[in-house]
Amino acid sequence: MSSNGPKAITGINTSTSDFASLQPTIGGGDFFVSFLPTFYVSLIVVGIILLFITVGSTSMDNLNGTIAGYSLIAAGILILIGFLMMNLSTSSEKKPESLTKNNRQIIMSFFYTSGPFLVTVGIISYILYLLITYKDRIAEGNIAPGYVSFANISIILILMQLLLFYFGTKKSSFKETSRLDRVYSGLLYFVGILNIITVITIGIILRYFSTDG
Repeated sequence: MSSNGPKAITGINTSTSDFASLQPTIGGGDFFVSFLPTFYVSLIVVGIILLFITVGSTSMDNLNGTIAGYSLIAAGILILIGFLMMNLSTSSEKKPESLTKNNRQIIMSFFYTSGPFLVTVGIISYILYLLITYKDRIAEGNIAPGYVSFANISIILILMQLLLFYFGTKKSSFKETSRLDRVYSGLLYFVGILNIITVITIGIILRYFSTDG
C-alpha cells in the first residue's frame, strides 16, 4: 500500500498537464506561483511517505517521524488551499459579471473545493494534538491494540481525499470553473466525516483504553 499511495500522488507532480487549467490563470507566468503546485505536492508526498514508514511503531524516533509527516501534509494542504483561492479569485475577475455574482461564485467554489481540505487540516491538527499529548504513553507502548488500526485507517482516508481531489481536477467542469463538481465535493466531505469519527475513536482509545505503564 505504501508504494501505491505515493506513486498516485507523485503523478500529479510529474504530469505537466495536470495543473494546466490552474497555472495559466495566475500571475502571468510568475515563477513563484507556477512553482507552488510542485512545492505543495512535494510536501504532501514526503509527508505520506514518512507516515507509511513510521506509523504503527511506538519508538520515540518513529513517533517524531509520524508527527513530522502529518505536519508536512497539513502544510502542503494549506498551500494547496491558498493556491486554489488565488486561482479562483483571478479567474472570477476575468468574467464580465456583477461583483455580487462573482462573490457568490467564489464562496460556493470555496465550499465545494477548499472546504473539504479545511476539514482535513482540522483532523490532522487534532491528530497532532493527540500525538503530542500522549507522546510518552505511545512511545512506551502503553496503548490499546486498536490505536494502530485506527491510525492506519485515518491515513488511508486522508490519502483517499487527496486522490479524489486529483481525479476531480481532471474533470472538464473544474477546468472551466476552478470548482469541483458536487459529486467529488460530496465524496470529499463524506470521507472527511468518516475520518472525524476515526480520529475521535483514536482520542477515546488513547484517553480511556490505554495506561501509563
